[in-house]
Formats: sequence, structure tokens, C-alpha cells
Amino acid sequence: LLNITAEMINLLDQELNLKTALENCMKAIEVVEDNLEGELASDNEAVFDDLQVVHDALQLIYQEEVQLDDNLEQKLYLMIMSIQKKLDKSIPIKLNVVFMPYKVTMWDSLASIYEMAAKDPDCVAKVVPIPYFKLTKDQAIPTYEGKLFPKDVPVTSYQDYNLAKEDPDIIFIHNAYDQYNTITQVDKRFFTSNLKKYTDMLVYVPYHITGFGRLSGNNQYITYTMPTMPNIDRIVVAGNFVKDAAIKYGVPAEKVLVLGSPKMDAVYQATKSSKKIPKKWEKQIAGKFVFALDTNCMSLVNNPFYEFAYIEQVFDAAKMISNCAVIWRPHPLTKIAIAHYIPQMLEKYDHLVNDIKSCSPKYPNIIVDESPEYISFFNASDAYVSIPNSLMALYTVTGKPIVIASKVLNDELLLPDTAFYHFYDPEHPWYKIAQDLINGKDPKRNSRRNLASQIYNYTDGTSGKMIYQEIKREVILKTAGETK
Repeated sequence: LLNITAEMINLLDQELNLKTALENCMKAIEVVEDNLEGELASDNEAVFDDLQVVHDALQLIYQEEVQLDDNLEQKLYLMIMSIQKKLDKSIPIKLNVVFMPYKVTMWDSLASIYEMAAKDPDCVAKVVPIPYFKLTKDQAIPTYEGKLFPKDVPVTSYQDYNLAKEDPDIIFIHNAYDQYNTITQVDKRFFTSNLKKYTDMLVYVPYHITGFGRLSGNNQYITYTMPTMPNIDRIVVAGNFVKDAAIKYGVPAEKVLVLGSPKMDAVYQATKSSKKIPKKWEKQIAGKFVFALDTNCMSLVNNPFYEFAYIEQVFDAAKMISNCAVIWRPHPLTKIAIAHYIPQMLEKYDHLVNDIKSCSPKYPNIIVDESPEYISFFNASDAYVSIPNSLMALYTVTGKPIVIASKVLNDELLLPDTAFYHFYDPEHPWYKIAQDLINGKDPKRNSRRNLASQIYNYTDGTSGKMIYQEIKREVILKTAGETK
């Protein structure tokens, strides 16, 4: 507005209707003054004084008490230019940033970025959890998890957040599937195609971290083949191997930032302290060697008989070895996936979970972990059992033993196969692995040193910081370019 006013003042001597032009200039100065109220600190009163001088001079010209000439016109023009420079120094750019998670269990993919934004005096950061639907075979169940977020994360209701009015500089999301997700689907108001209308910087930070298993086809990188990718301005990936895949599947290289994963920040911070067991689990696992068992929802769907048998084999360690325990963490979408794809197996799954929760003698020293966060699951464990997946990738940060539900994989891993134990290794099968680890025999310990950093970036707890700083830098540079 000051730019326009300066241009008008510079052309006053050419105006056919001088009084109308003067009225417009005075009104513009008044609007600027009104908008600056509350923005400027008390030690910037000089800016208001200068604005008032310009306004008074314009009014005197309007009242014909002062004669307009080139000299006066130039002085007023330069005075507005001076005011602009003062404002540039006095009012820093404040970024309007919003984080739009949908599941609280996936908040860790954005948490450390939010922590940086919340600490930044040049940023106004809001967390707006968005509603979604759980999709079964027959229905879409409306769900909202805004009340489940950590107490130290102030939440703004999506009903109170007006995208058009807020006009956010940056939107961070962890789900970019829109209508293409078959298990959960965010409310269509928050599809990427709609969010993109309200910001020039829509940033996708995946809720998963790409695992280190070398898969054929598009399975591991299906995200980057989605029709929604053109709506995204920046995609954050954990390692260069993921960027290479994203580019292969058509994502422009300039969109992809290799800045690690905030999920690893949380694990890194947790591993700084010694083993911690939540009070609710102490009675069953205190003083015992604890295996963390993580199962994938689609594994149970695709091969239920095999997967249920495998789970029972892991449980056998706790049944047969007195100083052993197991914490089982089914994927958060396991039950909804079974209900959607193989409802005939839902009763078996429910019986298994309920038997464990009721401390049935059939399942001694076994715990089901369905909590929103997995850090306690990591902290309370001494070793990890699963197929290569997102959580296993995170667990590499801990340096603890990892047992892969496979035979020897050789070149099927992006990380050295020698760093892992193998559940179905015929020469050293599960029951021997369990006994050895419980007895303190861990010959692969040295092979696990700095394992995560071999293929992932910023595994030292700095990913969220790097992401925030880079996105902020790009937005400010873009804004400066547009202003010029």
C-alpha cells in the first residue's frame, strides 16, 4: 500500500482530479497506520510520526493552504521510501505455518519440525489435526483424534481454522494419498488438491520412513507414483536412495529434499537414556530380556495362517524361557485392515489380543502395545523382531539387536546383511537366537555401529531442524523475489 501511495504522490502534478488523488493518498496512510497498531513496539513511534507528517502535508495541499510543487512532491515521496525502510527493519517476516496431521500415531513424522517452528520468534505455528474416515468393506467410519495429541502440543480445531482467511505460508502434511487410500482417507476438504489452493508451499513429510529392504517393482515407492504428487511443492525423504526412486517415478528432482526423517529424531533422543519400562508394564517384564515384536497389517491380510503361526513362534520364547518377555505392537491399522479385507479372520485376531490383555496363562510375560506412540515400545525392549519395514529402519538408530523374519537375505538389503539375525536361519534359528541374546551372546554387536547413517541422512537428531530451516529459507527467498 505504501508502494502504491508513493507512486501516486510522484504523479500528483499530473492528476486531472487532484483532490480525489489526495483523498486516496490520505486514506491509504490511515489504513497503514491502523494496520500497524499493535505490530510496532513503543520505541518505533517515529514511524507513526513520519506517517502523520505525510498525512498532514497532503491535507494542507488538499485544503489549498500549501502549494504543490516538484520539490514538495519529491520530499513526500522520499519520506514514504524512508518509512518503508524503517518498517522492513522494525517488522520481521512472520511465517504463518500450519501442521495438518490426521493420526496421532503418525505425529512423530512432524513433531520435531513443529518444535523448531514453535521456538522461532519469526513464525506463528499451529497444529490442526484433520478428520478422516476408517474404511471397512461396508462403511466409512468418521474419526477425529485431535484430543489425543500430547499435552505440550496446543491443538487448534479444524472447525475453527479457516484456510482462506489464514492463507498459510507453509502447510506440512504426512499423508498425501487423498482418495487413493483404501484403509483410511482424510476428509476431502483436506485433500492435497484443495490444500494447494491456499498455499505456495505444501510440504509432504511421509508418516513412514522408507525401509531398507530392496523390493522389486513399485511397492516400496508407491507414494511417488500417486496422481497427487503434482500438488506437492516439496517432498522430504530420508535418504538419497529414496530420492533416486522418486525421480525415477516422475517426481521432479527439485521437489525432493533429502533431509532425513523427524521420526528418527524421536528415536535418537530416546536412545540417549538407559532402558526405561513404563509402570504399566513393569510387573510383567521388569528384570527380563524383552523382545519387541512388530507386525505389519497387510502381512496378516495377505498370508494370515503363516503370519499367525509366526507370531505364536515369537511368543514361544516368553512361554519357554523364564527371564524372557515379548511386547507385541500390531500396526495401528491392523484391525481395520482385517475387517476390510478378511473379516472372517477378525474373531481369531480379537481372541488373541483379548487373551493377552487379560493375562491368560497361555500368554505369560506377553504385552500388547496399542498406544499412540512407539518410543516406550523401543525403550522397554532389548531386541527387535519383524520383517524389514519402517519401524525396523527407525530401530537401527538404537544399536540394539534386530531379528529379521526371514532366512539370510544377502543382497535383498540396502544395509549389510551381516548386521542382522534371521528368524528362519537353518543354522541359527529363532530359538537359538533368543537363548543367545538372553544369555548375553551378541556376535553382531560391532556390525551394528552407525548402521542407520549408512543410508539415511541426519540420524543424529537434527532432521526436524534441517527441514524447518530449509523450507523457511526457500519461502523467504521466494517472497523476496516476488517483492522485487
